[in-house]
Amino acid sequence: MSDDAANDANDMTPLLPRPTPNPPQADSHPIYLRACHSPWKSINQKALLAIRTIVAGYLTAVMVVSLIYKLGNGDDHGPLRIPFQFSTVANVLLWAYHMQVTLWTGMHLFMPRSIEDDPEMCHGHMLRVRIARVLSPPEKVDSYNKRFTFSMFYTIAHVFTFMNTLIYWGILVPTGHGGFKPPTMPHHDHPSSISTANGTPITLYDADKGLFEEGPLKAFSIINVWTITSLIAVIEILFLNSIRRQNPVAGHVYGCVFLSAVYLAWAGLGILLTGHGGLFFLDPKLMGDVPGANIAAGLAFISMTPGIFAYMYGLIAMRETVTAAQRSSSQ
Repeated sequence: MSDDAANDANDMTPLLPRPTPNPPQADSHPIYLRACHSPWKSINQKALLAIRTIVAGYLTAVMVVSLIYKLGNGDDHGPLRIPFQFSTVANVLLWAYHMQVTLWTGMHLFMPRSIEDDPEMCHGHMLRVRIARVLSPPEKVDSYNKRFTFSMFYTIAHVFTFMNTLIYWGILVPTGHGGFKPPTMPHHDHPSSISTANGTPITLYDADKGLFEEGPLKAFSIINVWTITSLIAVIEILFLNSIRRQNPVAGHVYGCVFLSAVYLAWAGLGILLTGHGGLFFLDPKLMGDVPGANIAAGLAFISMTPGIFAYMYGLIAMRETVTAAQRSSSQ
């Protein structure tokens, strides 16, 4: 086969599963390569790169707009509170994942074969080779720790994104911490403003305005940061990569639980530095200075991660089942 024919095949053919017989769970395709291939025949490499570029650009725009919104919606805790907010952590992880795989997809499309070192070439050529290797998906799959680390990064970026949406619409909005007038439903009244220790009032939201009655900047930020990102995560899992179900499952569950605990420690540091909890139920002042309530909220936060991981795992299993049936029917 000629190089042109090989490139055409690489562009049009989805990455097919090729499990190796020994060990039974091993996969001859590295996870990094699977991140660069859609399992659907209708999405070739060029289309995948175009979609990934649009998604990565969109997430970048969302981050910029939401940062402007959060800076403009300041309180006495200052802008330093922003890095400790769970929505910031979740969105940065998802953005970083998409930037990484978009770069890898482009490099894999335009440079599918690695450039070999040639000691007779000039230093400029050697530098280009090294840069290309850094920007390209790793070729070697012999390091289990590296594979697991990237799989954990892929997993937690999506688990935290789903948690961010679930916590916002399931907890923050009904309790009046969503940034706009809560929808009418049976619930205890929550003040639209609070006072700091020195008596300075802080307006949480306009008590007379719903989501779509707020300014466009605020509405755009809320809808995208706490809703559209989860939709993007579902599209990524189902259509834009061929990454198989996480293995070992227990290792990924423990990893998710550990990283959610790490976030709680990060939020605790934020409380010490700024006096602001990354989520309201982690803030002792907003929980009435009842330590038991904060501990219970923290445990509930950690216990969410295995359930969200199971949801993500189910999405991957559904995608693998459907695409396997598609390939079988086309043979």
